[in-house]
Amino acid sequence: MRAATGVMLVLAVLAGLILVGGLFVDTRENTESRCWNDDHPAGVLVSETALLSAEATMWPVGRQCTWEAASGDVVIVTQTGWPRTIGFVAVSAISAVLAVVGAIRRRAGAVAPLIVCVLALGAAAFWAN
Repeated sequence: MRAATGVMLVLAVLAGLILVGGLFVDTRENTESRCWNDDHPAGVLVSETALLSAEATMWPVGRQCTWEAASGDVVIVTQTGWPRTIGFVAVSAISAVLAVVGAIRRRAGAVAPLIVCVLALGAAAFWAN
């Protein structure tokens, strides 16, 4: 059990760093400039006013860019962060199970990976809002 806690603690720290680091990369400088610097999706109007909105998002933890379509009647939305958010949720779920098993066996240290995940998600929520 202690080895599993250690492994999950390392995975939780790595997943948290990837989550918060990915959000930093998605929003550094500012969110709008990151949308412009990435590749434009197909069908987007080529214009300075094509980007309608840009924002950091909490779910998934990343960036959402809303573009005006060349046809003019619809918008195209791009979203970053799904792979790292799904990975983080998987690590968090396993950490939660480990915390429950640790609580049943009266091992307080088994809660540490879950605490790391909660802190990383809190940092991402603070950054995104």
